[in-house]
Amino acid sequence: MKPAALRIYQEVFPGCEVDDLREDGVRVHILDQEFGIDSLISLPSRQWITLQEKYRRHAALKYLDFTQEYMNAVGTPHESPGEWFKLGAQLYFYGWADRDEAAFEKWFLMDIVKYKVLVEQAGGLEKIGTLRRNSTHGKATFYAIPVELLESCFVTDYRKWPLQRPMRNQ
Repeated sequence: MKPAALRIYQEVFPGCEVDDLREDGVRVHILDQEFGIDSLISLPSRQWITLQEKYRRHAALKYLDFTQEYMNAVGTPHESPGEWFKLGAQLYFYGWADRDEAAFEKWFLMDIVKYKVLVEQAGGLEKIGTLRRNSTHGKATFYAIPVELLESCFVTDYRKWPLQRPMRNQ
């Protein structure tokens, strides 16, 4: 889904360059490991924006939730704080693939500072989301948060960029 995300970044930030810090998971960059920064968007003005990214499969669209990783390896000797505790990026790109996984059917860019303030004002993640355990891919816990509760934190989303929406055969 990375090419589809790059098309969106180019549309939202014309002339930008994107540096992915993950290197296919082989060598994790310190910014990703310690601060949850997956990519850097370099703007033509020579400013840059740090970005966390999550791509979800089309089947997850039915939930229309934002999943915030909370703890890793729960119940094991390797239990450790998850992404929530080291989320230092400026923006969060979150998107659901279309059926063909060629584009994003829905997506948003969220201001992480606004998101953190919203969570704090609500009294914590448990006040706006439901704690769930991922038993399919490891033993992480996460909060499933309805996307509608986060809209005040959006910088932009798929509704403002109609050219990025996949075309459907009717």
